[in-house]
Amino acid sequence: MDSLNSSCFSKVCLIILNLVIRRQETGPDQKPLIRGTIFVSILAAGLCITGLSQASSGAIETQDLIVSDATGKLSKDHLKESADQAQAMLGRILTFWSADSGADRLGKIRVEFDVPRRDVYSSVFYWEKKDGRRIRVVRVFKSEGSPQMMAHKLTSAVFPQKDKLIRNMMGILTEGHVGNPLTFPMCGFSSNDWVLAFLEMNSYIPLSELGPDHESWGMEDAGGGRLLILDKAKQHKAYAETGSFGDYLFKTYGTDKIKRLQRLSQEKNRPWQEVFGKGLQELEANWLKDLRTTGETRRGNMSIVLNLVKSEPGTACSQAQKVASRK
Repeated sequence: MDSLNSSCFSKVCLIILNLVIRRQETGPDQKPLIRGTIFVSILAAGLCITGLSQASSGAIETQDLIVSDATGKLSKDHLKESADQAQAMLGRILTFWSADSGADRLGKIRVEFDVPRRDVYSSVFYWEKKDGRRIRVVRVFKSEGSPQMMAHKLTSAVFPQKDKLIRNMMGILTEGHVGNPLTFPMCGFSSNDWVLAFLEMNSYIPLSELGPDHESWGMEDAGGGRLLILDKAKQHKAYAETGSFGDYLFKTYGTDKIKRLQRLSQEKNRPWQEVFGKGLQELEANWLKDLRTTGETRRGNMSIVLNLVKSEPGTACSQAQKVASRK
């Protein structure tokens, strides 16, 4: 039961109690009625106490988060463990970016734990409207073990951004440094390994072709935090390239420049030149040159993912996760 339902429940209980009291004031000739209404009042009070207890245990608040169980099946201890895990993850993210959670401005981030969709362990970030206010929601699809993409999507909640390229650049970069290495699009390897494989296959997608919305990424917005994947291979390429590019910018320019890009892009269209002193085409060329220069040291891993992509592009990530788990 969420806080809104708890409040409504409390009001209903108070109304019942008031009605009971008013019935009790009907006079001395109503003793049977009084006894009955006293019983009802005790029952109503008990229901109120039980309802409020359930409401308080239905979600766990941490310093920056409101964590709940979307399945209704997690024990209180399991939910508490998941809440602590999410808060610890957020703490590492805030340290990495030298940032705050935005709870004072936007309210606490809601984290909802749910079952995996079609055995896919992932996370999504979206905005939800409640009581006329926009709320940041991160839904995590997991059962056991370390969540996947949670660091990515918590980063999106800390740095809300409409442009999918910049949003994913920051999210994948964060996942690679403080999150789960098995997470898409790394899938147990490195975004650099995948990009080198795409270059080898001449299937690389220029960054300028990746728009701010979902369509150019092989995806479609289905609303409510749900995304339809229309082209799995294209989606993987787009995400891996963005992650590798973000890591290059981080190593070359640092987090302050990337945060400035995120901030300025709220009102300007991808201000690469203003932030880095170079346009996207030059930044992309420098990144790919650096990647090819260091490519020989990654030849082994690149060969593994290259064979997986050649075999079946749509399942390359899940197969890579299995390979990485056996290492």
